[in-house]
Amino acid sequence: MKICLISKYPPIEGGVSAKVYWLAKALGERGHEVHIVTNALEVEIDYREKLDLHDPEFIPSNVYLHSTNADTNPWHIPFSKAYTERIANLAIEVIEKHDLQIIDTYYILPYAISGFIAKNITGRPQILRHAGSDIAKLFASSAYHTLFKTIFQRVNKIITIPAFEEMFLSLGISDSRIAYDEKVSVDTKAFNPEVSPFPLSDYIERKIPNCPIITYIGKINYYWKTKGLYEFIEAVKGIKRDFLLLFVANGKGLLEFKNVIWKNNLEKHSIFIDFVPPWRIPSIIKLSTCVVVPEREFPIQYHTPIIPREVMAVGKCLILSKELYNKGCYGNLTDGENVLLIDPKNTKQFRTIIEDIIRHPDIASRIGQNTYKFSRQIENFNEYVDSTIELYTSLLKES
Repeated sequence: MKICLISKYPPIEGGVSAKVYWLAKALGERGHEVHIVTNALEVEIDYREKLDLHDPEFIPSNVYLHSTNADTNPWHIPFSKAYTERIANLAIEVIEKHDLQIIDTYYILPYAISGFIAKNITGRPQILRHAGSDIAKLFASSAYHTLFKTIFQRVNKIITIPAFEEMFLSLGISDSRIAYDEKVSVDTKAFNPEVSPFPLSDYIERKIPNCPIITYIGKINYYWKTKGLYEFIEAVKGIKRDFLLLFVANGKGLLEFKNVIWKNNLEKHSIFIDFVPPWRIPSIIKLSTCVVVPEREFPIQYHTPIIPREVMAVGKCLILSKELYNKGCYGNLTDGENVLLIDPKNTKQFRTIIEDIIRHPDIASRIGQNTYKFSRQIENFNEYVDSTIELYTSLLKES
């Protein structure tokens, strides 16, 4: 099968980019030809992963990358990056040149819109996948609502979650054109307890102390306080024992957050490194004593990060907010057995949990071992890839 996948891709950071990477890699390994059409090489520095474009992991077997280039965007008034138009132009060229059969688009702006243009010009069927943010934030805006609705009504298939079913049905979309992404899974060939720890000393110029490492992975942008990071700092600032906070992070709020670190005299306990590509995340997790995901009162209701599942697949201790515990599969975890649950606003409780981990790292080891057992019950990456191929096959038969 020959697939045009229009979406985010490394070096763009984030969950959508990582999901596309792992899916494209798996499809390529199955012998399918996958052409990624993206604007990834134009991503701004704040949200760019640090990677070597010559790294063999960057473009896996049978995967081909086609990215827009800022230098090819002629000056015009008023100036814009014109991502939608340029990605659509590139997609049409790639589809026609390589005779691609199907268009799969992930994230609506600009990718699904570009894909919709390409669909109508090339006649290829289109799949639209969305995240929580592009529905709750963008579709909810009058600036995009009418356009998004029109595209929803005309694509061949929408991949969503059950919570959005009624919304799509209310737009006149038949249930036969709606499918669910419930089989999305972590690739356990990459995320498993046997991976090697990340060589942190190669990335920084200071000596790495031999002490527990508490890791946070993700964006620190303009709403970083809803991610529980302020409470995280409040929780650790009074701890006297040796520990290291590792932040694999960047974003518009990074400097403000670093100021909080400095004001609380935690700079000696903190290391910041740039975003790393998806294939480096397993080793980051392996290096960590525990990974903290303290998200609370997040403005996107159906935002469900996959980082906790990646932590579980590597068999490491997960410190998870109760808000996320109530989302997805996480509610099947058991506090104190295979996860450590926190209410980030209860900084006393937060501090107690982290201090226990620092004093008794064997607690983290036990939690990690148990969470790996749980992960083995829920992850089935091959089934996820199989279902994707079945989706493509059925759509091509209908077209």
